[in-house]
Amino acid sequence: MIDLFSPTALIGMLISIPGIIFAFTAKGFGQALVSKWLGDPTPENNGRLTMNPINHIDWIGLACMIIFHFGWTKPMPTNSTYYKHYKRDTVLYCLSGSLTLVATSFLISMIYVPLNLLYLKNGAESQVLYYISLLFYYAQYYPLILAIFYLLPLPGLDGYKIITTFTPYKWNSFLYKVERYSIFVYLGFIILMRLTNLGEIIFYPASLLSSLFTTIWTIPFSAII
Repeated sequence: MIDLFSPTALIGMLISIPGIIFAFTAKGFGQALVSKWLGDPTPENNGRLTMNPINHIDWIGLACMIIFHFGWTKPMPTNSTYYKHYKRDTVLYCLSGSLTLVATSFLISMIYVPLNLLYLKNGAESQVLYYISLLFYYAQYYPLILAIFYLLPLPGLDGYKIITTFTPYKWNSFLYKVERYSIFVYLGFIILMRLTNLGEIIFYPASLLSSLFTTIWTIPFSAII
């Protein structure tokens, strides 16, 4: 088991913070923008159509992301009565956060790859370049972790909302009651991931996408650097 308080782990946590905050902010902004496109002005009216991190960050969710590699933002206020097609638009809204995160990762990979190539070219002589490269690696990797996490069928997450959208109406009251205990579900999920390899299985697609994005940008940049 990895020592969370080892110097290496602590340095990694600190370097990951800027990228995690940016990912949370981009996700919130993306959902607010799509919500506006779907006709719901509620997120914009509540100050969420912004790239200001303070308007999106949930500090507990941020801490969990830094320590356990998954987390969450403040709940996004929405009003589905504005939707012209309730089920379709709800799904589009729920998917928008994860799709924004994947797009964010792809774009940040464009910065990470040349930095990493420069570091590899200069070898171990440039520790500053190493840490800058590592910062952007986390910034392109953690959005993919978040993109998957938000689609999990856990209470309060986008994946759970998609499920409640298509379940029979008679089950809705029960499903919404489950959300009251979401904190306990999250804690159980964290413990389960720490004790088993469940996290590696669930978030394996994040590693695949990260490698794919890196490969895509490496092809043109390796010819330049």
